[in-house]
Amino acid sequence: MTQDQLDLLHGYLNGTLDEANFARFQSLLRDSADSRRTLRSLSTVEAKLTQLAAIHPETVRLLSETARERVPSFRWLSWRSLTAAAAGIVFGMLCTSVVFGFGARSVEKVVSLLQESFESGPAPLVTGIPQDVNLWSGDFSEVVEKYEGLKPAQGTKMIRMLRSDFKGKASSMPNRQGDLSRVIDVRPFMREANGGEIVMTLSALFNAAPFPDSQRYDGVVTLYALGELGSTEESLMEDALAISNGSCNSMDRDPSSWQSASTRFLLPTGTEFVMLKVSFRRWPKGSGDQPSLPDLMTFAGHFVDDVHASVNIRKVVPNHRNEALP
Repeated sequence: MTQDQLDLLHGYLNGTLDEANFARFQSLLRDSADSRRTLRSLSTVEAKLTQLAAIHPETVRLLSETARERVPSFRWLSWRSLTAAAAGIVFGMLCTSVVFGFGARSVEKVVSLLQESFESGPAPLVTGIPQDVNLWSGDFSEVVEKYEGLKPAQGTKMIRMLRSDFKGKASSMPNRQGDLSRVIDVRPFMREANGGEIVMTLSALFNAAPFPDSQRYDGVVTLYALGELGSTEESLMEDALAISNGSCNSMDRDPSSWQSASTRFLLPTGTEFVMLKVSFRRWPKGSGDQPSLPDLMTFAGHFVDDVHASVNIRKVVPNHRNEALP
């Protein structure tokens, strides 16, 4: 593969591709079997290192130092701080396993869970964190078709985020971001993996009508691994078995430009449900801090569209020393 093609793969994993490069990335995957195999390998390395970092952060730091000494000229190592730093060593270990046929092989399957452009179905509830699966709920929002010349990224509809609170909100804690969430039951996939690995990916597009130079907004996507339903706004962080988020920082003021954010994580043992969340977060401009902002945000023209979620199921199967590799 060329360096430009590798950069597209790493940009996807980083969540830094703009709309034009995302289209190039999709074309590359359609046309190139090598790119699909490489992306699977990179995704596996990232998932393994994320898991390792959670258990042995000191080991990842040491791998990082060694990798920088051994392969300082690899431009693609800027791909992601954790994965990139140790990738050279991890690829070496993976290659050893493949050559000698140790351990087990795996079968991978990607399943699309959600492709949401808000074209049909009920409008999102405005009652906070959803307490059931497969419905949108969160802070005050509405489905709209257009707004002062701003058009949906896909189809004819999009979500307009209105406020950072919801109907019946009891907590008096300041909340400076507007959230919209959906819960997915992942138990069938955990059973299918049968002790293997499941990596979940979430992405969304964000846009905003022009806003004052004194304001800053980020578009954020977040994944929460949960062992059961019933989390509240106050308990969600404590209830979550794992959390991963990504953002498009400092939204621009160009309504013709949709900006993307994505995140992914390895589902930990015990996960039965995953909550997907898309949010707009208000930040002070420049050197100001969060307490300088109002406790409740009202969003003048902020939009979400084209929410995608998928799982990559990596199921371990018996390996045979002489079996041809794909």
